[in-house]
Amino acid sequence: MKRQTKTATVLTALARTACTSTTVPSDTPIKTVAVAEIPPVPSGLLVEYERPERPAGGSPEQLLNHAVRYGGYYRKLEIQIEGWQNWYTKGRLKHD
Repeated sequence: MKRQTKTATVLTALARTACTSTTVPSDTPIKTVAVAEIPPVPSGLLVEYERPERPAGGSPEQLLNHAVRYGGYYRKLEIQIEGWQNWYTKGRLKHD
């Protein structure tokens, strides 16, 4: 118990010394840093498209139907990527 009291006394003395030897905190100017403004992301860019399932068999009809569905899926992804690239370019050019 004596050791804890001694430690507390030393810490109190150090804190008092530090408080009296420093300048007033409001005298120190505060630097502010500009935060980059990111343009809002269009909701269409956040959509997660479902990848078409693989065909159950290997008949020509099943493969062609799958190719059509997969082509549509791929086109949606292309449009989405183009949208992300446009969004990025728009935001980057704003700050250059």
